[in-house]
This record gives sequence, structure tokens and C-alpha cells, in this order.
Amino acid sequence: MALWTDVVTPAELTGYARAALEDYERAKGTLARWLPNRFVPDIVARFVNGGAGMSNAAEYRSYDAESSIGSLPGGARTTIELPPIGWKLRVSEYDQLRARGLVDGEQVLSSIERATRRVTFDIVDRLEFERGKAIENAAYAINENEFILSGSWSRAGGHTVTAGVLWSTPATATPLSDLSTWRDVYVASNGAQPEAILTSTKVVAALSRTAEFRALAATVAGTPSIVTRETVSQVLTAFGLPPIYVYDRQIKKGGTTAKVLTDTKLFYLPAPVDPNAGEASELGATFWGQTLESQEPEYGIAPADQPGLVVGALKTRDPIAVWVHGAAIGLPGLANPNLSLVATVSA
Repeated sequence: MALWTDVVTPAELTGYARAALEDYERAKGTLARWLPNRFVPDIVARFVNGGAGMSNAAEYRSYDAESSIGSLPGGARTTIELPPIGWKLRVSEYDQLRARGLVDGEQVLSSIERATRRVTFDIVDRLEFERGKAIENAAYAINENEFILSGSWSRAGGHTVTAGVLWSTPATATPLSDLSTWRDVYVASNGAQPEAILTSTKVVAALSRTAEFRALAATVAGTPSIVTRETVSQVLTAFGLPPIYVYDRQIKKGGTTAKVLTDTKLFYLPAPVDPNAGEASELGATFWGQTLESQEPEYGIAPADQPGLVVGALKTRDPIAVWVHGAAIGLPGLANPNLSLVATVSA
């Protein structure tokens, strides 16, 4: 295949793809709010794993005496190789034939842009799935197309828990007690409160049906016939617990629909951040590396823009066909896995 620039250049197509990516993530909801996008001009990412948490308090000193020497919280310096991810789609021969008589190529461009959006969405869905595995399992395990990569971010065992009585047993479940206990575990590890509860619509519904929660909701808003999501938030706030963020995103992987996060679990996390503020979250980041395609002179991509997703149109001669090819290098990573806590709360 040869690069084809008669209708649109790779730089233009890459800009279009990256704008479509942001719109798609905004509409779907993304875990990049906790593992924001960080662009690195490399194929490896380096960070300190486990460096957050409490450090020793400063010490008083006598006048004219030297200050005591402190230290940064300990952590292992981690280097991870960022794996490549790519996808391509063929613009149909039929679409090209219909567009033959158009001097300005608008119809071909429309077909290319449509394929670009699909390629972009499929690539970002795959990375979103890995964000979910990082948050849920504090691990990664990729085995596709003879590429195998696995590892663990070593989250403390006490940060993976199960409710004593699942919240799907409404008569006897004790969700507020559970949430308070897990919050204490989180605070003991980090010296700070969790600032977000991330969970599914299914879990919120189970929570709102429990007898304990309905009784507590009655003290906040009178006896409700239905506990709304707003009431759920009011009760949590009244008990000093963080706000709930509902996340139900699904992707299609290998032809099968898969949930990014298991919908029977709940996660304590830091506050969400701007998905493109790569340094903003102490939990970790989604690292986007730099592809070979981005460095090809024919792609025309400025050096500062080379890390991240790149897209180009390619052409074959037999049969004559146009392909849209997207390429990226990337993987999410947890710098401080104990800033996450995962609880199984429902059946």
C-alpha cells in the first residue's frame, strides 16, 4: 500500500481523527478522567510507582540549628514498554465509483472521514478497555495476534474487598457501613479521603433499594417512594462520602460486547481531572507513545504533535482500493495503585 494524498493529507486526517476522538470520549464517558492522556515522544513510559501516600511530618528545630532532612515517599521507578495498536478499514469500491465524476472529491472525502471516525473509535475503545482493567485489576494482560504482555501494578490486598452482604440483598445489606469501612481503609493507606465513587447504574439501583439506604434517605428528604440518584448523592454527602459517578461504557471486542468495568463493582478513586491534563492525576495516566508513521516526512506531522494517534489514507492497485489506517502506541499505567479501591457489592 502507498500513502494516498489526492483528497486529504495524513496531517489533516490526523487532526480530524483527534478531534473526533475527543468528541467521542466526551459523549461516551471515559476513564481518562482518572487516567488522563499523557503524550510521550518514545515507546516507553517511565514513572515512580507507589510514590504517593503519607510522608513524615516536618520536625521542630532549635534556633540557629540545621533543619532535619526529609524524604519523598518511597516508590519503585517503573519503566513500561508501550505496545502498538493499529486498525484499518477499506473504503468500498462502490463509494469510489460513485464519486468518480466529482471533481472536488467531496464524496470520497466523506467516505474517508466516515472510515476515519470508525478507526478512531475502535482504537480508543481498545485503550478504554485497558484503562478499565488497570483500575479494576491493577494489572494488564494482553494476548492478541501473537502479542503477549502482562504485569501487575501491585495494589495492596486490602484494597480489593467484597461486601459482607451484597447490596442486591436489600433487606439485610448495610451499604453505608460498608462504604464507611472502605473509606477508612483508603484513608489509612493514603492519608486522604477518596474523592469519587465510580460505579454502574446497576449498583446505584441496588444501593437505592436497600432497606438501610431507604431509611437513611427518609431522614434526608422525607420518606421517598423512589430513591432518586439525586437523593443517593444527598445521603452520601450527609455521611461525608464522596459523590457518585455513574459509568456503564461497553465496547465490542473480538465480535463480543464487553463491559469496560464489571457492573457489580464499586470503585473509590481520587477526584476526576481533565482527560488531557496528563500530569493531573496521582493515580496514573494513559501513555500515548510515538509511532513510526508519525515521523514519516510524507505524513507532514509537526514534531510536537507526533506522539498520539495518527491516521493516513492508503491506496492499493489490485483491486484499486482506498484504506484508512490508524496507528497508535499506548497503554494506561497506575503510578499509585492504592489510590484505588475496588469492592464487589452486587450479584
